[in-house]
Amino acid sequence: MVFSFLALTLLLLAALGGYALREMGAKPSAEEIKNFEKLPYFKDGEFQSPQKLVYDFDNIRNGPAGFLRFLSRSPFAPDGELPLVSLNRKSFGEPAEDWAFYWLGHSSALLELGRKRILFDPVFGNAAPIPLAVPRYGKAPIERDELPKIDYVVITHNHYDHLERKTVQALKNAHFVVPLGVGAALRGWGIDKDKISELGWGNAFVDDGISISAETAVHYSNRGLGDRNKTLWNSYVVEGAGKKIYWAGDTGYGTHFAEIGKKYGSFDLAAIEIDGWNTGWPNTHLFPKEVVKAADELNVQKIIPLHWAVFDLALHPWHESIDMVLEEARKTGLVVLTPKMGEKIIPDKTRTTTWW
Repeated sequence: MVFSFLALTLLLLAALGGYALREMGAKPSAEEIKNFEKLPYFKDGEFQSPQKLVYDFDNIRNGPAGFLRFLSRSPFAPDGELPLVSLNRKSFGEPAEDWAFYWLGHSSALLELGRKRILFDPVFGNAAPIPLAVPRYGKAPIERDELPKIDYVVITHNHYDHLERKTVQALKNAHFVVPLGVGAALRGWGIDKDKISELGWGNAFVDDGISISAETAVHYSNRGLGDRNKTLWNSYVVEGAGKKIYWAGDTGYGTHFAEIGKKYGSFDLAAIEIDGWNTGWPNTHLFPKEVVKAADELNVQKIIPLHWAVFDLALHPWHESIDMVLEEARKTGLVVLTPKMGEKIIPDKTRTTTWW
């Protein structure tokens, strides 16, 4: 009996380990790493953040916190299901519009631009390499199998709340725009190499009236043991149909906002992360005041907040960050668009509500 229980436990652990390895994905090859070494922002075997990341684990707000908290529903989660607009394939017209936006929760969003559909960081399940860990507060507004035809999938970096194997495989007919090194995981998951464009800082992907340029961010990457900063992390500038959009990805505050604002002049819209900050890791994500400061330096008057309302990644009450960002924005006149998950908006026209 004891032997049977032990054998079953070992079998389950082996299966779980195999599942986790598949979710982690392949790492860049030795040849790729050798090519990265030619870059000014790759040193000592790792990509380098433009500003050194700071950690103070003795000063974690609402901490300390260990991994076990990711295995159960967060005490900071909403009391019930959040309002959302349910979507399916029939919710979208054909062709795509020149200018429309759907927030799909956390950092996942669908941008329609110049009759093309651009899907950013699509994650519809949990945010970890094993089942049930880092659970969502609630369901996504659309199932991955109900997505309309997607032209481009843009990935900002390889963390699990931004890159999901099952969704990548479901979108194998789209073209993927990803940071340097992330292509290895995609190829391992069955994506044709010709459908992957890997961008370093300052590189651009241009196709059929759409331009996607990779810019810097203050962050890091990893999916498993021994792969920290082996792949890059990007912010992006997306241009098309006479519009210019800044997509921040995950980032701490840094000089890159002013530099990007100066380089591109101004933006029609910026999608900026607002949650994930903590005094324990003070420059890995943006604090609310820094969100508004970054918008000013980017020369943008209208933002859509991302990276909130789906996962507890930094020990926040679920709506704390959006409340604080709105309070800061009122002092400057910055327009903060807050669509419900799944709600279609036209950024120039739609007025959103405080739905939480």
